[in-house]
Formats: sequence, C-alpha cells, structure tokens
Amino acid sequence: MAKKDGVNGKGGQFSGTPADRLVRLWRNNDERFGALLDEVLDGNRQGVIEAAVGKLREEEGYDFMDEVEAFSETAQGTDEQGDPTLSTLFWLVLEVDGPLDAPPPVGVIEEALDSAGLLEKAVDMRLLPLWLDPEPLSYLDAADRRTLLRRLISSPEEAESFARTQDLLAPADETGTRLVGVVGLVIEEDAELEGEGMPDPLKLGFADDGQELEIDPIEQERIRQSMAAFAEAVAAADPRVKRCEPVGGLNDLLDFTAEGVWPDDVEANFDEVNDFLDIAGNETGDGVLDLSVAQTPEGLLVRAYNSDGVPLDERTFDLTGPRADEALAMMKRRCRRLTEE
Repeated sequence: MAKKDGVNGKGGQFSGTPADRLVRLWRNNDERFGALLDEVLDGNRQGVIEAAVGKLREEEGYDFMDEVEAFSETAQGTDEQGDPTLSTLFWLVLEVDGPLDAPPPVGVIEEALDSAGLLEKAVDMRLLPLWLDPEPLSYLDAADRRTLLRRLISSPEEAESFARTQDLLAPADETGTRLVGVVGLVIEEDAELEGEGMPDPLKLGFADDGQELEIDPIEQERIRQSMAAFAEAVAAADPRVKRCEPVGGLNDLLDFTAEGVWPDDVEANFDEVNDFLDIAGNETGDGVLDLSVAQTPEGLLVRAYNSDGVPLDERTFDLTGPRADEALAMMKRRCRRLTEE
C-alpha cells in the first residue's frame, strides 16, 4: 500500500493510541499499516484490533477485518540464504466418516498436493497432524491465527500444543459423516518483495476481491484434474476420507462448512450414476458394491456386483472424456472395488 501525501506532515508519525494509528494508517492506505499490524498481531494484542474496529464506521469495519484476518495468516521471513519468504496458513476441508482416533495422513496429503501441482510455487510445506473442529475455529481471532502461524513456523509440536490448549480438535469419538479441517503451512519465495508478482496457489481462479477471473480453458481443465487427483489420492490412503479440498484461509473454511455444500459438487453432477449405485446397493445384504467399468462407443458401461461377485445390474451412461474421469473417481469413493476393462 502506498502512503498518501499530506498525512500528518511529510514522513510524520501518527499520534494517539495504537488503535488510532491503525485506523488512520488503514484509511490513508499508508504502507506503515502493515508494519504496525504485524506488531499488534505478534504481540497478541487483539484488544487493539477490536478498539480500532470500534472507531470505524460499520461499513468500514467489515473491510478492515477482512484485511486484518487475511494479514494474520501470513508472515514474512528469510530462508537460509537470506532471501525473502512468505509463510501462509492454508486450510483443507475434508468430509470424513468414522472416528477420528488416528491423525490425518499428513504425509500422503503433502505428497498429493505436491504431485498434483497445487502448490508448485512452494519451497517448503508442512501440515499439522490434527483433525480440527470448524466450530471452535470460528472463534479464533486474528491474534490467535498469527500465534498459530508462528507456532507452526517454529515446529509442529508447538502448533499442536497451541491447538490443544485452544480446544480446536474435532471430537475423536463422534461417528457419521461430517466436515473437519486440517491446517497447513506453505512457504514461498516472496516475489512481491523482489518486485515480482506471485499468485496465491490456493486462490485458484479468484481475484483479490473474491470475484471469479477469466481462466484459460486449458488451465481450468488442468486445475480441475489436479484437484480430482489430489482428492482421490487422499481418499485412497484413508478410508475415513470421502472428499477433500484446499480452501485457502480460515474464513474460506468457515464459509464452506457453514454452507454445508461441497463447491462444484462432483456427486451432485452425477445424479443418474448415484441413483444406479443406490439401487444396486439396496440389493446387497451388506451394502458392499464392486464395479466393472468399460468405455464403449455409447458411453460408460457400468456393471455392479455384490460382495460375492453376483451380478446386480448394469447400465450405460453418456459420459466421455473428463466427465467420465470424474464419474470414475466418484464411483471409486463409493464402492469397495472398481475394475476398468
């Protein structure tokens, strides 16, 4: 942010409380706002932020807090060579079914993110091996977000201790399908400090104001395939995981879980396939389905069998190319075994 001229004299410092200075720097788009906010966040002075909000008009308060909360999840630093880096918290939302008595497969998740190219600009990455509950996360204020970030930069053990102290863990003994979160840290070369722009790899297809960008269809397809490959790899590694997706910051995670709807819901796009699987599953005694799938000139031929190998039903769906790949990924999540002929 560039400083505007005529603010308390040339190069002058604002007077008043830290909250007063935050408000004035923010309103004047002053580049010193970030440095002061860093100081407030690292000092865990949430009261200063709340006092600043109280000094703003209501319509300003929302924009101010959006910027503060996003800022709280990033921290500048340097690598071993002294080059500038930017460390950022990011969140994964996972739909799980079963008790959370064992940690999420963070090694598999990290490898899947890397293999899928979703964090191709990262120079380092780590995930906290904890299932997190979106409800207490919704009360995590900006100063605590910065504390979590700093702890995770320092060590996963320090971050885990903080998460437990804040009661952020999802209940381990609950059963049934629900949405939970996993937090990660990605470290990138801070190209902005070097005069280059670097896109946030987790804000795929969105501008800073949240509006959708025009994306090249080829790039859009690459991203879609990468997301599908990532989700499939994680689900294959842990049978509790039905679906997963990176969602960016904590506010994105909370919006996601509050809406209760999976964005671009793959399964919702395949109602006929889901109906076919539901009916076939009802004909089994144990709910276990095995499938064989073949691509024919008419489309995707799907045959369903029970756990004893007895044929239940078959149907051809008008699915080819990427849509067929999406359907196959969904069927793999719903069935015990899928054989491609």
